[in-house]
Amino acid sequence: MSSVSGSTRRVRIIAVLALGIALACCLPPALATGETFTITYRGAGGYYIGDTIVFDGINRVGNITLLKITGPGLPEEGVPVNDLGGTAGTGNPVNGNDDGSWRFAWYTANIRNVDRMQTARYKIIALDSKDPTTTSTISVMMKKPEFYVVASPNVLEKGEYLRLIGTAEQGATDIRIEISDMDGKVVHTQNTAASQTGYFTYAFHVDMDPGIYYITISSPSVRTTYRTTLTVVPPESSLSNSTGTPSGFDNLPETEATTGTLSISSTPTGAAVFVDSAAIGSTPITQGDVAPGTHLVEIKSPGYSTYAAYAIVKAGEITTVSPVLSRNTSLLPLSPIPALAGLAIAGALVGIAAGSRRKA
Repeated sequence: MSSVSGSTRRVRIIAVLALGIALACCLPPALATGETFTITYRGAGGYYIGDTIVFDGINRVGNITLLKITGPGLPEEGVPVNDLGGTAGTGNPVNGNDDGSWRFAWYTANIRNVDRMQTARYKIIALDSKDPTTTSTISVMMKKPEFYVVASPNVLEKGEYLRLIGTAEQGATDIRIEISDMDGKVVHTQNTAASQTGYFTYAFHVDMDPGIYYITISSPSVRTTYRTTLTVVPPESSLSNSTGTPSGFDNLPETEATTGTLSISSTPTGAAVFVDSAAIGSTPITQGDVAPGTHLVEIKSPGYSTYAAYAIVKAGEITTVSPVLSRNTSLLPLSPIPALAGLAIAGALVGIAAGSRRKA
């Protein structure tokens, strides 16, 4: 009798264990609840300059987290992650949620002074805005892509001189440059050559009408491509009175600009745009008469993660925001593999338990 009851107990224990394994494999992992200030990111730890990196963290000290970066060629005290030429020791603000969690999508293609970044490991520092002694750090390996190009300037008028300066890897000697509008129509093409070190340059007078354009760099010998944006703005003369200046007013002094302009585009287009939490339309869009200072720009599109960044607007200047939106992976269904594996293990344990019971 004792041997039978002992066998029954073993069967029950194995059944409970099997059920626990199945549930553990089916349930998503829970977030740590004991942490007070953390930073982490999704991915393998190595990225190309131009990729989007998503940082997550917990800040139960305050409701605003600052993010800064330091590494080769950058101040030791760090600079804002979105402006490598920004004030040393400062960071980009990220608002937290009610539970203390925060999330930041780092669009490295839109970093100001990104030419200062090289292939190297960088340290991302998160700190509380009110208590800078509360910090957490993480390192990420950044690599210049197979193609990299800087448009100088990237905002200009029709007829002005544009220079493209870039680098290529893997012996890509034949470089193809394509400029297309937001609808994908190619409006300018050029073939050029890279030096043995990968350096290439091309310059021309812009002949496109005002608008936002894509600059795409490719080569037959390289699998990947590189794309950045270019903004052509109306000439200042077109902003004046086209009917001419009335007699007696031609000697009036010019008034200094007191507002700036936001030029906002996205890939894909048609995304909803919010500036300081107010809806202003969909991409691509140009918003004038924007007060100088820092403004929160949010771009939202179904199926994509919300892009949020702070844009610095200066009087008389155009500030361009043109992210490539990233797919919202949280909307994807959970993989069935862990659940199936858990059920398989549970089934095997139950089978062993049943066999032991028959022998008993």
